Parts: sequence; C-alpha cells; structure tokens
Amino acid sequence: MSEFTGFSKAGLDFLAELGTRDKTWFDENRATYDTDVVGPAKAYVIAVGEQLRERISPGIEAQPKTNGSIAPINNDLRFSPDASPYKDHLMFRFWEGPNKKTSSMLMVRVHPTDGIGFASGMNFADVDAWRAAVDADATGAVIDEAIRKVVAETGADIDGAAVKRVPKPFDPDHPRGELLRHKSLQVRYIEKNPKRSIMTSEAFVDWSVDRLVRLGDVHTWLVAHLT
Repeated sequence: MSEFTGFSKAGLDFLAELGTRDKTWFDENRATYDTDVVGPAKAYVIAVGEQLRERISPGIEAQPKTNGSIAPINNDLRFSPDASPYKDHLMFRFWEGPNKKTSSMLMVRVHPTDGIGFASGMNFADVDAWRAAVDADATGAVIDEAIRKVVAETGADIDGAAVKRVPKPFDPDHPRGELLRHKSLQVRYIEKNPKRSIMTSEAFVDWSVDRLVRLGDVHTWLVAHLT
C-alpha cells in the first residue's frame, strides 16, 4: 500500500458531489472513488494510526478497510429513507479495546468544504461503572478537567447526556452532575475552513494527529476506567 501523500482535488471534488448523486452516478464514477478516495483513505488510516500509537497509546487500533477504521460511504436508509444514498464525507475511527462498539474511540470526519471534525468518546457498556468513576473525586475530577480543557482550547461540544436529571442516588447538586447524566460520551469539535492545501498534502497526517492529541487525555481516561 502506498504512503499517504494527501487527498487529491479529484477525490475531494468527488466527495462534494457524491452526497447529491445516486447509485448510477456512483457506478459510473467508481474508478475515481477507488483511486482518489479509497486508496488515500487507507494510507491515511495507516499513517495516522502509527502516530496515535506513538503519541497517545500503543494499544490504538487502526484498520485500513471499510467497517474497520473507515466508515461505509453509503448511508443506512433503513432509518432515514429520504436521505441521500451516499455520504459527502469520510469518517475514520481509531479505537482501543476488545470490542470496537463499546471501546473508546478517536474519530476524524473529513468533509471537502465544511471543515474537519475531531472527537473522542464511547458508548458505555456499563453505565454504572461510568457513574461510579465520575462520582469518585480521585477519578471524576480528572475526566472533568480533561473535558473542560478540550472545551477551553477548541470550543468542543459534549454529547451523550441521556437523562434529564442527575440520577439517583447521587446528589442533585453533585459537582459533576452533568457528566452523571450521560449514557455515552462524545467530546467533539470542528476545525472550520482548513486550507485545501493541507488536505491535499502529506502534512494532513501530522495536522490531524496534532488535533487528536488534544483529545488524548479524554481517550486514555476512558480506556483506563471503562475498558
């Protein structure tokens, strides 16, 4: 597999148009997809994975394939029948743990025009374990501070609060009550309007990893306490 040298202009233009097209168009342009989207995407996964293992954790998984670290390009129309058949972006997932679905993940969303998204989070297999770790001052203060730091640096959004009130038996005025309401966690932010010259060069790997490292403390805490 070739080294990552950037996403080509043809590949980014293909993604920008794909979200408005049907299967016939996709099939007619499959060669562009395979050459200018799939090939670079696989090389990107390998290159980013190597750096994440060096800079965040040696246990991070990076699989250069669809349904590995590369999300499928097609939308699941079972739940959104009116949606476009295809996505207009690439989604990459790097995880640490035995079960990808319930492991802590670092994620990158590559959109050709709307910015590059970065996230860390997980779906909790054991919500009680999450709440116990958040409740305890020794561990809860650490994740609270890690999240606050990301928000301060990037303006990140926090998603996953699934209940309206602090759950019992915790104090309604608990200092980490917002986190106790969560049944999953995603800390995410978008780098808006990156230069296309970054996305079309090998420097996109370093640029991406530098931004994922901002989420590293959140990721490593989730691995340590919930995996």
